[in-house]
Amino acid sequence: MAMKRFKNILYVAEFAVDQSLAIARVIALAENNQARLTFLHVVEQPRLGALLDLFTPEQIDMQLREQERHKLEALVLGYSSVNPVDLQIRIGSPFIEIVRQTLDGDHDLVIKLARGGQGIQGHLFGSTDMHLLRKCPRPVWLMRPAEKANYAKIMAAVDFDPWSPDGADDSLNRRILELASSVALSDFAELHLVHVWDSMLSAWAGEIPYKTVETQIEAERARYQSGLDDLAVKLRHWIGDEAYNYLSPRLHLIRGSARDDIPALAARLDVNLLVMGTVARTGIKGLIIGNTAEVILNGILCSVLAVKPDGFVSPLA
Repeated sequence: MAMKRFKNILYVAEFAVDQSLAIARVIALAENNQARLTFLHVVEQPRLGALLDLFTPEQIDMQLREQERHKLEALVLGYSSVNPVDLQIRIGSPFIEIVRQTLDGDHDLVIKLARGGQGIQGHLFGSTDMHLLRKCPRPVWLMRPAEKANYAKIMAAVDFDPWSPDGADDSLNRRILELASSVALSDFAELHLVHVWDSMLSAWAGEIPYKTVETQIEAERARYQSGLDDLAVKLRHWIGDEAYNYLSPRLHLIRGSARDDIPALAARLDVNLLVMGTVARTGIKGLIIGNTAEVILNGILCSVLAVKPDGFVSPLA
């Protein structure tokens, strides 16, 4: 089967947290994909203050880069990697420098530990994470700090409009499903496909006879079910019979609200990784876009692999 392969992976390293499980997974992923691997550490621009009495800004910059590079070298030394790991130090705003490195290095996957948990809400993802999910042009894999060595359950959230002439946004759904399948196969994990829909007639319930509304809503449900079934058939075609039969994906069609029901299902199934789109192709109504995606991300406690549609251009490009 034609598996989704990564060729040039970027891992964003942070020294303040234990990232041993994430690094082990990243190195294994790079080796399985025969991919180049780069470790990036971003240092926020320090306040120079009194240092400027003793050193030039260039000297401070060089010293800072050298210090951080030594730390990065020590981090990588602890892991056996078949291929050499490229090391990059950047100074500036973390999310801007991560996106710049992604573009400059032509990376096809960005992996980072989720760094939220501050404040009352206790969200998994912090502000740098959310900026990357909105603005990074490549898939972004945000791993929980307590990452599992192997995932047991992976969920792919797909979206489509069965009334649209082109139905599903196949390019984005294909990317989501192929990535989810690829990780599920490598981890021997269950694969769950979910689509959340709501009836357009709900708001008109008072204007239309009850029986008519019920009949129409059931017809809508059948149409969404058909759309989800069609995607499953396409997935079989994309990854091949053998892989599809092995994965035997479970399909979940839920009537409700994506922002509530996707996190609820992820929690109920105890999902380890959610694969989803964070920016929709324009023109397809109801796709997970912007605000809905952010509400979902603020409601989940599992790792996430977020995908952009074809043609997405980062505002930082």
